[in-house]
Amino acid sequence: MKKAHLRTNIQEITNHVDSDTGEILGTDVKQYSYMANTKEEFFMGYSALIGVFMEMSQAEVRIFGYLLRFVKGVKFDISKKVRIDMAQTININERTILNTIPSLVEKKVIYIHDSGLYQVNPRYAFQGSTVDRNVALKAIIELGCKDC
Repeated sequence: MKKAHLRTNIQEITNHVDSDTGEILGTDVKQYSYMANTKEEFFMGYSALIGVFMEMSQAEVRIFGYLLRFVKGVKFDISKKVRIDMAQTININERTILNTIPSLVEKKVIYIHDSGLYQVNPRYAFQGSTVDRNVALKAIIELGCKDC
């Protein structure tokens, strides 16, 4: 993943002109620098997620927060290796993770495909264009989650 970088040498030049004669009375030059993040570092969280968060337990919020790394619409497995990494990263017992995943599916913040792989519901969070989100949402609805 690309990292943020410092953008420099951005200038804004303003000329002050006498309105009667058209003579340039002075020039202001402002130099700007800013941190530019790559588009890979951003994802959209939709307002519908706020209502879902209000109904979630602390464990559900933490686990879903971990799973937000998959918001690009990719399918993922929640294997033992993933659960161990998740447990270490968010400081939750692996058994709690295993017991909490079904409630995230029930709340429809993640979706399980027939293949057994999971996907973050693009209705709540997505990384990419709106067109790509709509395609992902349509695919989930067509694959059987009509109320996702």
